[in-house]
Amino acid sequence: GSSHFPRRVRRVRKLAEPTRIRIGSWNVGSLTGKLRELVDVAIRKRVNILCVQETKWKGQKAKEVEDTGFKLWYTRATPGRNGVGILIDRSLKDGVVEVRRQGDRIILIRLVVGDSVLNVISAYAPQAGLSESTKMQFWEDLDSMVSTVPTSEKLFIGGDLNGHVGATNVGFERVHGGFGYGSRSQEGRM
Repeated sequence: GSSHFPRRVRRVRKLAEPTRIRIGSWNVGSLTGKLRELVDVAIRKRVNILCVQETKWKGQKAKEVEDTGFKLWYTRATPGRNGVGILIDRSLKDGVVEVRRQGDRIILIRLVVGDSVLNVISAYAPQAGLSESTKMQFWEDLDSMVSTVPTSEKLFIGGDLNGHVGATNVGFERVHGGFGYGSRSQEGRM
């Protein structure tokens, strides 16, 4: 039989547009008195997830940022030093399904966004003057945290890894824009 439906092709509108997520990282030097400013910058720059380092806030907590829809998960153990956190906007914060903390230098947040699972790590590496054993412990802890993320899930690492890469990008053209300054430190060679 013949069909009563016209034989023309119609465009089908997509039911869901792809989600664009902006992720940033910022060493804030200290978060005390700066949380609202941090949120204002995230809003202005349209950043959905912001990894922060050197928060210097005590505890392992989560804090809603009043009247903004943002939420900050953070950790810090060493009084007056270190600390990391991840700030997430209102569109994504309810998708958080897991938070893992490793000392006061590494935090991971796992969240579901549509059909994808994202793992976001904020990390703050030990400074150049600290002992080699402290540095090695950090890199082992970060490696351990990364290795727990299934390969089927997405992983983003934002952080201050305390390595100065310098001005030259020879051999690293695909990942270094050549906009640095000075020379590469030992930590920048790793």
